[in-house]
Amino acid sequence: MPDEGPPPDFNVTDTLGEHWPQAEIDVLRTALRDGVARKQLSDCRELLDHLATRLTSEELLRELSGIPLRVGRSAEELSSGVFWFALAGNLDKREGAVPVTPLDGKVDLPFPLKVQMTVQGSHVLRLYIALVYLREGVLAELIAASARVGGPCSNRVKTLLNLDFARRVRNALSHGSFLPCLAGLVFRGEKGTVLATSGFLSWLCTGLMLIQLQALAAGTTKPRVT
Repeated sequence: MPDEGPPPDFNVTDTLGEHWPQAEIDVLRTALRDGVARKQLSDCRELLDHLATRLTSEELLRELSGIPLRVGRSAEELSSGVFWFALAGNLDKREGAVPVTPLDGKVDLPFPLKVQMTVQGSHVLRLYIALVYLREGVLAELIAASARVGGPCSNRVKTLLNLDFARRVRNALSHGSFLPCLAGLVFRGEKGTVLATSGFLSWLCTGLMLIQLQALAAGTTKPRVT
């Protein structure tokens, strides 16, 4: 997210200390040394920043409202995906800043680990629904069709969903090649490792939610369904 993290010339790994797990340090160093992955993450960050204001207006909704939606599975797929995404986001519940989980009273977890697992679990499920389940279906069709007829916001959203960073996260989620770390989530693939902080993933999930909600509102208007 904007202004997140230390200055570019600050070596994060020098501050970790001897009690930080070596495996975590190795993962962080690998991700920080990968200039390509850092550039891909930066491209995603810049596009999200550009879309931030546009997605809080009804610009995307207006563009998608001119695109017909096929009756049947398409509408059900879109509404189910948006609903599941919202459910996954609601998993990160707090009572007095303490996460509420289904395992409370059954498994005793250290508080920091409980917070970390709750936040990361919500991110994994939301990203899977948005970038894997919804990626090749009606949502992508609506946005692509709107971009083809000149919708500027739709074109930016299409670019976001096809960025190298999004593709690498999607592939890692599809193949189960991701893992949590104290800095966030690590996504691994044939082209290396990319790491994203929880703050950035929350920002990305917010953008994806706004895209989905406007597509759902546009795609389920009865006069437009063909």
